[in-house]
Amino acid sequence: MDYELRTGERLDDLQYRGLRLLQRPDLYCFTSDAVLLANMAQVDKGSLVADFGSGSGIISVLVAFKRECKVVAVEIQPIMAELTSRNAALNGLSDDIEVKCIDIADAPKVLGKCRFDSVICNPPYFRSGSGSVRLAPEVAISRHESTCDLGGIIAGAAAVLKPKGKLYMIHKTERMAEVISSASAAGLEPKSITLIYPKANKDADTFVICCVKGGKAGLKLSSLIVYDECGNMTEQAEKLYGKE
Repeated sequence: MDYELRTGERLDDLQYRGLRLLQRPDLYCFTSDAVLLANMAQVDKGSLVADFGSGSGIISVLVAFKRECKVVAVEIQPIMAELTSRNAALNGLSDDIEVKCIDIADAPKVLGKCRFDSVICNPPYFRSGSGSVRLAPEVAISRHESTCDLGGIIAGAAAVLKPKGKLYMIHKTERMAEVISSASAAGLEPKSITLIYPKANKDADTFVICCVKGGKAGLKLSSLIVYDECGNMTEQAEKLYGKE
């Protein structure tokens, strides 16, 4: 297992059965959104999952380990794709996580169409060119749609999914209408949306959506409050995160 720290890296404890993750703070580190999404995705044991935009591999590692399934991690940046591979090895998951250093737009051609049971994606939240803060290209690509846009990501997911396959995505509430319309246009029927409230007295800032390829109409809404008024994680959130 390759766990030797290289220049600029750190090793984080994922607080679940000894899982750890190598990260590059100068490039991009995972957020709680990725952990939340990984734990909310209802992936069957033994299924085939695509992780679109894997970064350092947090979703791939959690899903492969907890759900006992096979994951193909898609990541365009070579240094982040290598981190995903190293994190798979670090956690004994090299046989369960395959890494493809490709553009999401090329996923249907490289991975094959109608193969996957689920696609999980924590995409860049912001449109290309939005915001006034100048970021390093390696950071910007993780936060802004500089190499792929929302519609392209969703279309790619639809192409690789089997009929009745599921897309799980987390995004900002301000772009919910765009996510729903893009999914519907790609033949992915929105089936459930969970609004994520950082605290009970705050507005929901993100949401997790589950869409089914060729699914029937019918949408269920639910909510999750992450922290209580004292700043402690709620019981519902604790169960989802599964910390130990």
